Amino acid sequence: MYHAPISNRNRKMTLGLPLENYRGLEIGALNNPIIPAGQGKMDYVDYTDCTGLKEQHRALPERVAGIVDVDYVWTGSGSLADVVGSRDVYDAIIASHVIEHVPNTLGWFRGVMDVLKPGGYFNLAIPDCRYTFDINCPVSTIGQMIEADMCNYRYPSIRQMFDHCVAIAKIEPGEIWRTPIDKSKVEPYNGEYALWLAESQAKSIFENGTYVDSHCWIYTPDSFLRLIRQASLLGRFEYELVNFHNTGQGEFEFFVSFMKPTEIIDAHDFKMRQCYAIDVRLNQLAEMRRLAKLAAE
Repeated sequence: MYHAPISNRNRKMTLGLPLENYRGLEIGALNNPIIPAGQGKMDYVDYTDCTGLKEQHRALPERVAGIVDVDYVWTGSGSLADVVGSRDVYDAIIASHVIEHVPNTLGWFRGVMDVLKPGGYFNLAIPDCRYTFDINCPVSTIGQMIEADMCNYRYPSIRQMFDHCVAIAKIEPGEIWRTPIDKSKVEPYNGEYALWLAESQAKSIFENGTYVDSHCWIYTPDSFLRLIRQASLLGRFEYELVNFHNTGQGEFEFFVSFMKPTEIIDAHDFKMRQCYAIDVRLNQLAEMRRLAKLAAE
């Protein structure tokens, strides 16, 4: 039986999940699922099976010991319904710090939608690059997002991996809140050999199609909402935005909840409804910045 979430974070991540008689799915739970196995009817999906995950994290035995059983293996490319074996089966789907790793974001969203019930929620926790080791990485663009979708990236591209490997910084999540940091002086995460490491991994991708785990996408709350708005206008994003929580003081992530539409409406009207919901949040963020600036003066 599902126990009520005990933290604000879990409440955000379980939005739209009934207290009983539900079926949920978590993507990339690893060793820290939002709803632990046995506490509810949850399935778990990852890009490889338990054996592969344990091998990847073998240097961290405590993490390996807690890795959940993976029910379905899905790389994020193609329909998740083909893997699960059915459509419209989940009341809510959870993905915490997964979206930034997915090579083709828009294709991933479509694959997830296939197994979500109409009216079902897709809840995301997304790292805010301003407060993580992505601090020196430029935010992602709609051109990159469309390229990844049209090319149907199934593993991190050479560019995605290269930019990640070279640009990430040696900084702990949220550290910037605690310590005054000049981001231009933060050491590279991969040290002075980042360029040569990236080049070596690029050759492996090019020659063997190797999957090199990377932060393929870099977001702030504003930039993410604007990308989704642009994708919606292009008809490449078919969810409705139903909830949004900005990065809080001392935190390094923001939360977004999308819903699979319950009805088919005129395409133009739906795009306008999508944009209106996003614009409301963007205006709220702008007002928060204005008030913060006034308070600092």
